[in-house]
Amino acid sequence: MGDDGADDGLDVVVIERMTLADNKDGRAVSAAFVEAFGRFMSADVRPVLRRMAADGKEPQLLVNGLAELLRMTADSIEFPLDHDRPPRHP
Repeated sequence: MGDDGADDGLDVVVIERMTLADNKDGRAVSAAFVEAFGRFMSADVRPVLRRMAADGKEPQLLVNGLAELLRMTADSIEFPLDHDRPPRHP
């Protein structure tokens, strides 16, 4: 069922997960990830995007590719290779 209660024909898949803000360990992991990812974006990605833009290329395409890489990484963390994955809907 959709958010409005209508049957949209999709199966509901319930996945148990921890909210990172729920405890000290989750907050520590979350903060470390944000710090490391921020450094990566600032030190490694931003200069490449600026160079691409200066060269007349389309840095947004690289950003789109990075976003897809992050989605694939999240999928592989949440659903290891030996576990079934729910179907992805565009």
